[in-house]
Amino acid sequence: MTDPRVEAAIDAVIKARGWRDSRWGDGAIGGFDYSTEEKKRHVIRDHEAEAREGKTVILFETGDYEEYEREYRRACIRREILAALAAADAAAWRPIASAPKDGSYVDLWVINSDGEGQRITDAYFGPIPHTCGEYGQFCDSCPEEGNFWVDGIFGHEINGEITQWQPLPNPPNATPQRTPDTITIPEVRNDRPIPVKGESHS
Repeated sequence: MTDPRVEAAIDAVIKARGWRDSRWGDGAIGGFDYSTEEKKRHVIRDHEAEAREGKTVILFETGDYEEYEREYRRACIRREILAALAAADAAAWRPIASAPKDGSYVDLWVINSDGEGQRITDAYFGPIPHTCGEYGQFCDSCPEEGNFWVDGIFGHEINGEITQWQPLPNPPNATPQRTPDTITIPEVRNDRPIPVKGESHS
């Protein structure tokens, strides 16, 4: 099975490319030459936004035709990428029944007693951590044994209705530079003799 985020992104791009103006049949991004004898003017308009807002929406304009062509391509691609990202974000949440229960860390969507949704990050399914080392023999605060959905940051069982989960985001691509443990300061020397009051040095 492919990643549902990928499938949602593909569907969003197909839908974005298929949008047409109901009046003229134009695509979502339109290019126009409004040049006059006095001034070159090339304009990129957002027809989809215009249909939604009922007014002209200009994304970019320039007097340079090469710049206009470049920005027109970028505007078309940008619209598709934004649609794909939004759809992928929405599809990232998956039914809780499909969540891994092998101790892997995931993000959860939890509905509290007031009906409000909340994202719990770094959660896992497993035993609740406890450090007393006694586990019920003498300790009166040991958690119940068994596996539960646990908040991996605070170490307690997650209460509420857990409806969805999603994998943790990938770490950043950039590798941060490690800060050195010590800083070497160059030695500052002054070999000139210190004058003594009443004496002179040449």
